Amino acid sequence: MAIREDDAIEKFRQIISRVDPRLVLDRGDVRYVTEPYAGVEYGLRLGKAGALLFMPEADLTAPDWQDRLRTRFEAAKRYLEGFPRRD
Repeated sequence: MAIREDDAIEKFRQIISRVDPRLVLDRGDVRYVTEPYAGVEYGLRLGKAGALLFMPEADLTAPDWQDRLRTRFEAAKRYLEGFPRRD
């Protein structure tokens, strides 16, 4: 069952704001993919650092999707914080 991109975006926004309001979802990079795994590709930025990431469809449709997404966005935040900062 494919999740709609708009539904994924809404779920992303709900959880991203709870993890860190400095995280920014790049809506232009959100797209549903089926290969090699079903899920949603999305762009995420923290300051000047950015990455194209993947969220498995199973995480988006599971009953505990909020916990799953929070865990993944916390990991993404740690990843983005690892980039050198240019202030």
